[in-house]
Amino acid sequence: MTQKTSRLLSVVAAAESLGVSRFTLRSWLRQRRIPYHRLGRRIVLSEADLERFLRGNRVEARDEEAGDDFHAGRAR
Repeated sequence: MTQKTSRLLSVVAAAESLGVSRFTLRSWLRQRRIPYHRLGRRIVLSEADLERFLRGNRVEARDEEAGDDFHAGRAR
């Protein structure tokens, strides 16, 4: 059974990768929004888990032709 292992990142490196503060990332970890590994007292996150988190929180762009009800009627 061959499985590619994902690179492990520290909390600081993972926060930089996501573009958030380490405090925000630690809050998300406490909320169990992102899986992590505990190595003794050290917390590490896999790049694959971070990528899954990003894909799961993606917001698609609106279709321009469908119209924008929220901004309809506003002066442009």
